Amino acid sequence: MNREDIDKKEYEIAVLLKNEADLANVLTLIGQHGGEVSSEAKTRNLALAYEIKKHNDAVFAYCNFRSYPEDAKNLEHDLNVRQDVLRFLIIASPPAAEKISPAMGALRRGRRPVRSAAPGTEAPKQAPRTLSNEALEKKIEEILQ
Repeated sequence: MNREDIDKKEYEIAVLLKNEADLANVLTLIGQHGGEVSSEAKTRNLALAYEIKKHNDAVFAYCNFRSYPEDAKNLEHDLNVRQDVLRFLIIASPPAAEKISPAMGALRRGRRPVRSAAPGTEAPKQAPRTLSNEALEKKIEEILQ
């Protein structure tokens, strides 16, 4: 790995385009700014919640690319002036080790993360509650009344 690859950062780009054919122009523009697309672009047609530049529908596309920070900044500038790009967002991707922790993964799936007890302490365990036959009969009588 040479020094140039170390200085390059991983970015994610998301764009709203007027039509799907415009995606090729955006990918070409990334290449013209020294970026290397590192994941296949995924697209989806969307009905917009509100009108953007007199359009009610658009093509949403996103992919990852590697680039130098100054080249990514120049790419942002050029995307701002393009007529075929309705909206866009470029963010720096976190390093692979930091992407998703198990707790964040649980939150994204709608579950609460499991918290462990502090070191040296144990969480109190509750014994299952059992009823004797007499208590069970009494409870049934209470319910039936």
